[in-house]
Amino acid sequence: MDDRFDVAQALAGGYPDRAGAWEFVREFAASWATPLTSSDGFSAGEVQEAEERLDLRLPVALREAYGLFGRRGDLVAWQDPLLEPGELLLDPSGQLLLFRSENQGGAGWGVRLTDLSREDPPVALFSDHLPQLTTCSFLDRVSLACVEMVLSEAVMARSGGPEGPACRASSEVVAFVEAEFAPVPLPPHPAWFEPMGPPVRWFSSPGLVLRLEPGLVGMDLVVIGRTEADLQRALEAIPGEWPAASLALTVPTDGYDVEPPF
Repeated sequence: MDDRFDVAQALAGGYPDRAGAWEFVREFAASWATPLTSSDGFSAGEVQEAEERLDLRLPVALREAYGLFGRRGDLVAWQDPLLEPGELLLDPSGQLLLFRSENQGGAGWGVRLTDLSREDPPVALFSDHLPQLTTCSFLDRVSLACVEMVLSEAVMARSGGPEGPACRASSEVVAFVEAEFAPVPLPPHPAWFEPMGPPVRWFSSPGLVLRLEPGLVGMDLVVIGRTEADLQRALEAIPGEWPAASLALTVPTDGYDVEPPF
């Protein structure tokens, strides 16, 4: 894979359909981690067992995601994991089939039961930062939510956690990012920890991914690099007050253990 892989360029055609989303995941994995292989997904039998346990049929897009990269913990399970088929469950309101969980159970991403018959249905978010037993819209397709998940998990893997290389996004910082980096064409979507606040925005350049997200005061900017040199050049260029930061490179895994706490 070309070392100059650029997230925004790879998604430049707009919001991809399912095939485009899966191709993006393949390209991102090959450039930022290791290429997908035939053993990186769950079998059709494992997915069917989950459907029989739940007495529900999963949307096509979710079945495809599990089959392509569901076992790739380095892509989908650093912080807020994709649930394994055997862990799929309903949210506390009983309205959503959850397929991804915030690591402490404070939020979950899922498909409304009324939308399960759609091939690539909208994704909703529940969060303990919303009124009790309510949800909000996240993204309008499961495949797009998977693209966002892979990017978000890369941020958590490489930033060392929420206190990684982030700075307060002053107006000067935002103006610099908007001028120097390409916007990643993902639709606006809420941060689980501030779902009623301003939406998350993504930017990139070759070897770099940037996320503007709600912070304690205004917005924060988080930056990750494909290599330590990529990250260093970004921190030197962007006019923010950066903490001492180190790059934690992704270590591929064959699986992961998740026990949803809700």
